[in-house]
Amino acid sequence: MQIHTAKPPAGFTYVPQDNYILYRPARREKSYLYADSATSCVIIIVTGLDKTGAELVAITHLGGATAAKAFFEIVESSFAGGFSLFAQGANPSGPVSKQGALSFESMKNIGWMLAWIGKLLYHPSKSPPPAYISRLSLVLGRGDPNAGYGALGVDVDPSSRDYLKVSNKYFALTPNDRDPEGGLQRLFSRFGQKTGLPSLVMRDADKPFTPHEKAALIALARRENWQQILDMSDSEILDKYSTTPEHEPYWFCETARQSAQYLLDL
Repeated sequence: MQIHTAKPPAGFTYVPQDNYILYRPARREKSYLYADSATSCVIIIVTGLDKTGAELVAITHLGGATAAKAFFEIVESSFAGGFSLFAQGANPSGPVSKQGALSFESMKNIGWMLAWIGKLLYHPSKSPPPAYISRLSLVLGRGDPNAGYGALGVDVDPSSRDYLKVSNKYFALTPNDRDPEGGLQRLFSRFGQKTGLPSLVMRDADKPFTPHEKAALIALARRENWQQILDMSDSEILDKYSTTPEHEPYWFCETARQSAQYLLDL
């Protein structure tokens, strides 16, 4: 694992949980696509060609099966022919203790990941689907994501010597890098799929939240008293809101409080 403590380069794009980016490098607008801190979640990067033969890259950070289904549909409809698939996450490798019981989230996520791979993995004895996996790299359930198994990124600058190289190197990010609106992204990660809005199942990270989406997230967060986080200790936040309390990144509680403060400041 490489640790990068410098400021991310120009054109760097961070992809939060249940967001995705679908990007054509020929646009030359971005330099690096990156997602990190996958505990029970899975980060996926896909590289290949679109239906016109142009290079295409997709990246996402998936928290569960609902968002995964939406992302897989995007991949299957956007890519053509064989594509490369890189995935990392679903940590740790077994059940974890949570509120006196066992949580199996990472194992569930490994399950839907492998089911989709089995569907699209190319085998010469069968006719391949229009888009199929021709190269595969999986790092699932390897343990503590803070020890090198929780980040994944890809260079999308055609002029770079590392063009289309996928790596688990880390970047040091600020709270603003992770959530430019100061808390709204964390509200989406927590409440998006509960709003009932199709647009909040899986988000295009390049698009801003609409006023309707913001209103739905804020209303639901307030109904569930998300502001109470400001009165909770780190251990209380982790135990109540994390699927993997012993493995979360250092900023998990920080961004939770940031999103609660966002509600109060409106």
